[in-house]
Amino acid sequence: MAQKTIATGLAPGVHIQAVQGSLQVKGWDRSEVLLRTRDESAVLEKQDDRILIRCLGDCEVRLPRGAGVIASTIHGNARFTLLEGDLSIDQVLGNLEMRDIDLAQVGNIHGNLVVKQASGDLRVGQVLGSALARDVQGNCSLQRIAGNLDLRDTEGDIDVSVQGNARVRLSLLAGKQYRIQADGDVQCVVPEDASLRVNFRSRGRRIRVQLPDGKTTLAEEIYTLNLGNGEAEMALIAGGTLLFVSREADWTEMEDVQGELNEAFDEFSEEFGQQISGGMDAQIETQMELLNEHLAKLETLVSKSGMSPTEADRVMQRAREARERANARAQEKMRRAREKMERKLEAAQRKSEMKMKAAERRTSSRPRQSWKFEWPAPPAPPAVPEAPEAVSDEERLMILQMLEQKKISVAEAEDLLAALEGK
Repeated sequence: MAQKTIATGLAPGVHIQAVQGSLQVKGWDRSEVLLRTRDESAVLEKQDDRILIRCLGDCEVRLPRGAGVIASTIHGNARFTLLEGDLSIDQVLGNLEMRDIDLAQVGNIHGNLVVKQASGDLRVGQVLGSALARDVQGNCSLQRIAGNLDLRDTEGDIDVSVQGNARVRLSLLAGKQYRIQADGDVQCVVPEDASLRVNFRSRGRRIRVQLPDGKTTLAEEIYTLNLGNGEAEMALIAGGTLLFVSREADWTEMEDVQGELNEAFDEFSEEFGQQISGGMDAQIETQMELLNEHLAKLETLVSKSGMSPTEADRVMQRAREARERANARAQEKMRRAREKMERKLEAAQRKSEMKMKAAERRTSSRPRQSWKFEWPAPPAPPAVPEAPEAVSDEERLMILQMLEQKKISVAEAEDLLAALEGK
């Protein structure tokens, strides 16, 4: 098997121009792109500021996590994992799988689609097979799915169109607009405390609604239901049966929300501590000390080598440029680690705020009112106590700066954020 490598920065632009077989792309922490394939004629080259890849057979690509990837046409199956940069794919003639990615935009998929853990938006033009998506933290747009759809835990807006059946299960409603359309049946499950205005349309004239206080079956084509304050809009359109279920969410009560936020910190505190709280700083400092020592030794050797002043200056200038590039790469790695930590902080904070708000609604509305479909609209709920003020960007930045300057520890940073959440 042929293997080719090329040195890059921490966030290079990579263009996969053509792959005649199947493709596997995985992010890693090295500042280089690696290509493995049995195709001896495969191309891995640098052109201007972009890495170009072409392969006549199956291939495996390893690249920096922060790389921005553009893929033109993949003739077989494709798999992309552990990528923090933008991902754009024109066409996959087989199946496509994406795991632990950021923002992804895909044109056409001739097979099936599987997406798990996307921290940004997911936009797909066409899937000729079926699609499964889990844990999309941004907006989700699937314009045309020829098969069936199974969508779970998308936090942003949803806009999907399915020729088969659609099953959507949401444990957290952070978006404002939801549109699920299917030529077959539609099943949608939302939390009991959802604040929605739901517009149903069933061409099969079969609408089934299951709420905590009862079930109702309607032989109607169009129906509207208000839940809570109706803060978000949801349109459910089906050629067959529409099943809508509102049930108790899986999260804990309000007093446990802060504990969950602390758990979110624990998930990445070790990594963050290694990269920013001393670990990354120490690595960068050690690296620069070694480079400076090598530079000093090189200067001594050059002075004793008998080179002309012009040649000596050229050698030393190249050495200094290499040192600066190494320092820039290290600083870029620290910046990416800090941004990743901030994204996780924001996601954890966003989830805790939504869950706290939901718990407050449940607490303020007890004893629970009965839902009756004869009502034109549900009665206004009691006033919701004002939620604690969220941590501002300035406060978060201040804590990050104190942590980076080693004025506080990771544990102290967590305590500060927890205290600010409760102020």
